[in-house]
Amino acid sequence: MLQSMTGYGKKEMLHGQQTITLELEVCNSRFLEISLRLPEMLLPYEEEFKRQIGARLARGRVRGVLAINGNETTPPPLFLNTDLLHRYYSHLKEIARELELPFEVKLTDLLTLPDIFQVEPQKHLDEGLIAAIKTLLTQVLEEVVAMRQREGAFLAQDLRHHLQLIHTKAQTIKEIAQQNRQTLFSHFQKYLRELLGDIELDENRLLQEVAWMIKKLDITEECARLQSHLEQFEHFLRSDEPVGKKLNFLIQEMNREITTLGTKAENASVSHLVVDLKDELEKIREQIQNIL
Repeated sequence: MLQSMTGYGKKEMLHGQQTITLELEVCNSRFLEISLRLPEMLLPYEEEFKRQIGARLARGRVRGVLAINGNETTPPPLFLNTDLLHRYYSHLKEIARELELPFEVKLTDLLTLPDIFQVEPQKHLDEGLIAAIKTLLTQVLEEVVAMRQREGAFLAQDLRHHLQLIHTKAQTIKEIAQQNRQTLFSHFQKYLRELLGDIELDENRLLQEVAWMIKKLDITEECARLQSHLEQFEHFLRSDEPVGKKLNFLIQEMNREITTLGTKAENASVSHLVVDLKDELEKIREQIQNIL
């Protein structure tokens, strides 16, 4: 099923007395770019979370925000940094001696200095919390993918509309070219006779020259290749694999064939239809920029 690169998901989960909230936004990007905003205690798990996201999303610019609110069941331990306290005391005493000032420092003064009290870092996070976050991440990713698929279905419907228009107009060009074949043959035959004037030319040679000029303007191969590209495009629309880059390549090939049709056109109606084809192709090009 075709998927858009645009997606959004947000969910909450209770874990003990805490509420975990996770929000993911995904938009267009040629590659997979992941940016996560996490609580500081979860930074060691950032790469692990990114790998989980990368396993589900092939391309896109992903922005994620994870928040944990509520009281933890066990508050983090607080400790007095006695080594730092002694260093503060020693430095203050040394300065007082050098400046020949009375040394009067109270404990309450020392306890107001920076970093005297510190929160002991947790060596191991609650494994249940990490498991809950991974489960929540899985659920949010499913929301993102579901939104991508819904958007992809709308895009596929719109793309098929433009593809049908290209097919119809290309068929019209082919029919006009076939109808004009005899007209072109007569035109070139007359042109060569006027160009040669009184110079005698073998009739068979004349026919060969005219046929060669007609062949240079023949668009049968271009129409066949364009039709092949349209069928391949439809095949990719039904694929479950990421096809955005493949579709972009096909658009380039289709544009090449349409440009050749315009170059060979010897009919005003065909020229106008070629302009229409390019217009439809540009609409498709804009749409596939958002396809995974």
